[in-house]
Amino acid sequence: MVRLLAALTASALFVSGCSGSSSGGGSGDVTLEMWTFKQTHVKPLEAAAATFKQQTGITVKVTAYTPDDTFKSKVMSAASTKNLADVMEVHAAGEDFVLGGAGILADLKDTVNEGWKARFLKGTADAGLVSDLRYQRSLQPKAADAGIKQGQLFSVPFTTGAFGIVYANKAKLAAAGLDPAKPPATWADFISWLKTAQEKDPQSGGLTLGLKSSSTGFNWTLQPLAYAYLGKERYQALFGKDSGKAFGSPDGQQVLALYDQLTPYWTPGTQTLGIDDADRAFAQGKSTFNIGGTFTLAAIQQEGMKAGDVLAFSLPAAADGAVKNLKLAPLALTGLSMSAQTKNPDAVVKWMDFLTTVDQAGAFAKASLDLPGVDLGDKAGELLGPDLAALQQSFGDPGPQTYDAFDVAFQSPTYDQAIAGDALVKMSPLKQETPESTNRQLGTIIADSWK
Repeated sequence: MVRLLAALTASALFVSGCSGSSSGGGSGDVTLEMWTFKQTHVKPLEAAAATFKQQTGITVKVTAYTPDDTFKSKVMSAASTKNLADVMEVHAAGEDFVLGGAGILADLKDTVNEGWKARFLKGTADAGLVSDLRYQRSLQPKAADAGIKQGQLFSVPFTTGAFGIVYANKAKLAAAGLDPAKPPATWADFISWLKTAQEKDPQSGGLTLGLKSSSTGFNWTLQPLAYAYLGKERYQALFGKDSGKAFGSPDGQQVLALYDQLTPYWTPGTQTLGIDDADRAFAQGKSTFNIGGTFTLAAIQQEGMKAGDVLAFSLPAAADGAVKNLKLAPLALTGLSMSAQTKNPDAVVKWMDFLTTVDQAGAFAKASLDLPGVDLGDKAGELLGPDLAALQQSFGDPGPQTYDAFDVAFQSPTYDQAIAGDALVKMSPLKQETPESTNRQLGTIIADSWK
C-alpha cells in the first residue's frame, strides 16, 4: 500500500467554530471532487451540492466507483499518482483507518470540535477515531491499518445503521394469511411466520441472506440473537478465554440451537449469494424474507421494489431470553473523509460541515433511504418520512438492552469472523454439521484466537 505524506493539514487552514454555517465568500472558483462507493448516493449528493453552491459558490462534482473493490482500486491507484478526490465517502470504523494509516486521508482531530461531534447520534461520533484498542490491534503482524496513531480522526459519521433487520414482502405475507401490521414479537413467532410462508409458497416463501460472505450469518443474525438470549455478560463470554463459558459450552449450544431453527426455511442456494444478490433475489420475489441491515432498504428499492411494499422489523428476541425487547446501537456505516492531497482543505471542511447539518442530513437520508449520522431529534419524523422513521425505531441508547455490533473489545485481537462464519454456514443452511459439532468447532476457533 502506497504511503503518502499529508500535503496539507485541515487544522492549519480551517476557520474555527463549525457551528453548521456553510456560507463563505471568496470560494467561487473552487471545485471539489468527491468519490463514493455507493451509486444510490450520487443523486442525493448532487442535489446537496447544488444547494451548497448557491450558499458558498463552491462546486462539488460527485462520482461513484462501484462495487467496493473497484472503489478501493481507484483510491489506491489515484493515491500513487497523486490524483485523489478532495473528499471521500468511506466505510466507517474500518476503511477510514486503512486509508488513514497509509497516509491517504488527512487527520481531522484538530478540525472536528466537540460542538460538531455533538450533532451525531450517541455512540457514533468517534467511529473514525483511533482508540487505544484500535491502535494496539494495528500493531499486529499484517494489520491492514498499520500506521495509524492513537488519537487520530479520519472520518465523521455520514450514514448510520444497524445489522439484524428482517425485511418481508407484504403481498406474500398477506397471501400466506400473515398480518403485516403485526410483526412477530418473539423468535418463536418469527420461526412460525417462516413456516407458514414456506408452506403457502414452497418455491419463494423462504429466507435469503448474503451468506457467500459467511460472516453475515454470524454477525447479522447469530450475534444479536445470542446477545438477547444470554444477556451482555454471558454473550461476551462466548468469545472469552474461559472454556466453560465460551463457545463449546452449554451457552454456545443453546444459541446455536436457536439459530438452527432457521435451517428448513433458507431459500435454496442462499449460501452462494452475495449481499447484493440476496437483496436482488428478495426484490424480485424469489424469497419472502431477507435479513440485512437498515441500509438494505435502499438496495431493495434500487432493485425495483417500493419501500412501501416491504415490512421491516428487528430480529425478535427469544421469549425466554435475558433481553425481551432488543434494541440495536446505531453504527456509523459510512464516513466523510478528507484527502491528505487536497489543495482546498477549508472548502472540504465547509462541505463536510454542510452535509452534517440537521436539515441537510435529513434531506439526504430521505432521498437515499440511508439513515443519517446526525441526530435529527424531534424533526426525525418530518425529515425522514414514515419508512425510514420506522427503521430508526430499532435504535437504542447505550445500555444492557442494546446490542452494539461494533463493541468487540472482549474478543481476541486475532479472532477471525470469517472462519467462525464458515463454520456456521456448514451447519445452516448446508446441514453438513450439527449444532453440537459446530459448537465444538467454534470453541476451538475461540480458544485458538487467544493463544
